[in-house]
Amino acid sequence: MNIITCTERLRKFLIVLRLTLLLTKPQLDNLASLIVSAIQGGFDGKIKNVPELSMHNIHRTSIGKFLSKSPWPTGLVMNSYQLYVLAQIRLQARNTGMPIHVILDDTIAEKTKPSSKAKRPTEGCGYHHSHLKKKRVYGHQIVCVLLECGGLRLPYYMELYDKRKQSKISMVKNIIQTLPDLPGEVYVLGDSWYSANSVIYAARARGFKYIGALKANRVLYTVGGPRLGQKVKSYVKTLSSKDVRLVTVGKQRYWVHRFNGFMKKMPKDGVILLSWPENKLFEEDALHIFFSLCNIPDEEILRIYTERWTIEIFFRDSKMHLELDRYQVRGKQAIERFLLVMMLVYAFCAGVSTDGSCTLGDSLSPGFMSKPAMVFRCQGSMRNWV
Repeated sequence: MNIITCTERLRKFLIVLRLTLLLTKPQLDNLASLIVSAIQGGFDGKIKNVPELSMHNIHRTSIGKFLSKSPWPTGLVMNSYQLYVLAQIRLQARNTGMPIHVILDDTIAEKTKPSSKAKRPTEGCGYHHSHLKKKRVYGHQIVCVLLECGGLRLPYYMELYDKRKQSKISMVKNIIQTLPDLPGEVYVLGDSWYSANSVIYAARARGFKYIGALKANRVLYTVGGPRLGQKVKSYVKTLSSKDVRLVTVGKQRYWVHRFNGFMKKMPKDGVILLSWPENKLFEEDALHIFFSLCNIPDEEILRIYTERWTIEIFFRDSKMHLELDRYQVRGKQAIERFLLVMMLVYAFCAGVSTDGSCTLGDSLSPGFMSKPAMVFRCQGSMRNWV
């Protein structure tokens, strides 16, 4: 079995990202150690385990200072990483002819609430509503924008949510507005939280198509109808089996109804689609509402929206394999840098996969990593970067 050292593969990866021009050699050493340790089994988010897992002669305090105090340009590194992601997505779009999906979502890294006497509590924590636990939990909320095309999925943006600075809607709206031109069709996908009028109009202004879910408390207005609208649940009670049709999306079948009307503050030419699973027609808890800026067949709207599940897989893999919810760094700058390193790890693993389309779990599985071209060992010094 051929052993390809992690030094050489990482060196090429970091050169492509132009990080060798932004970081000093000691800083590159620390960054490489973090990436290698995250790839190795046994990584649990603790900085003290990084030197052992990376098999590099470096002290844990150096890693801690690299994340918290070292004067490296985090913003420029993020810009270089995002340029790399855009280049990979553009190349994938040209090679496959597939559309690009800009997927919006957030996740919670739950933490233990510190004692009132704690001298160094974790910065940036607060109470956030967890959809998984259906209650408010203490920790960090991380807003993420993922780019996907033809099976290649890469995180483009991850940042801690701080409600004192700006809302989550403003965060993703700014990202959409600053995205450069992308080839082919571009779909922005969001759940009911991100289907705000400002996000939808920002997507339209950029020439992107928007497909997102809506909450059931929305008010519907009929074209040419009364000035007073009615809530979705009230409108559904007026429907019968003659008003819906059955469509197939993948292996699933759904009843759909296209509403002939609009919602206030939303584009009036958008499509409002009501949907139920095949065996739950008109059941209140099974109702799903979608809004689309593209007038395409109903089944196509549902099929494209299912691509949003890609970001849920990304969160699952990042928490299971990269300890996204169990990192043990306290300072806000250190946490933001840790998130940036995790994005680099994810992109690195996508780059070493054979086609770039496997999940992170596949990339880090024993069977995948045992291939001759996928075996990593960190041997010797990492200082020969240029």
